[in-house]
Amino acid sequence: MSERKAVHGDDKLPEPGQSKLPLSPDEIKRHGVLPGFEGHYTAPPAGSTADPLDRPQLRPDPPGIIKPPAAPGGPPDLKIAPGVLKKAAGQVDDIHDAFYKPAASLEEPALAAVRALEGFESARAVRLAHRQWERQAGTVTGWLTHIAESLRSSDGTYTKTDVAVGQTSNQVRIRSALEGY
Repeated sequence: MSERKAVHGDDKLPEPGQSKLPLSPDEIKRHGVLPGFEGHYTAPPAGSTADPLDRPQLRPDPPGIIKPPAAPGGPPDLKIAPGVLKKAAGQVDDIHDAFYKPAASLEEPALAAVRALEGFESARAVRLAHRQWERQAGTVTGWLTHIAESLRSSDGTYTKTDVAVGQTSNQVRIRSALEGY
């Protein structure tokens, strides 16, 4: 991400490239990413269901290993009421809006502190801390946007799949025991 000059009264946060969002700390921890390699992984596009850290195995399962049987009855049915994901996306948008403006408004106080401390090493420290804050706040707002887009995309996909399954099941005709007589 390119550095930008601080402008007095600027109320914008830097936007990370949507295709280059870093992984969340939870994802890094869950997959045991080694320190120093975090930047090599980025989030998938909003409509994707791929886990960015799932890697194909280098060799197949060794022969002779018996896998445990599937749970009785199979996996549980997942039912999502229509619009729940869209509503959740709206709530994420509200969080984004509530965070963005206050996060971006810290530029003017930071610049005032830098001017007041001009000539001291502290001025440089405040400038660096503010630059880091902007990067991190920009990443947070980028993630909030990404999450909202993913929820909206999932809602649309879920609704289309639900409708398609309903249409397919309506085409199934139950045969009568009297047919053919």
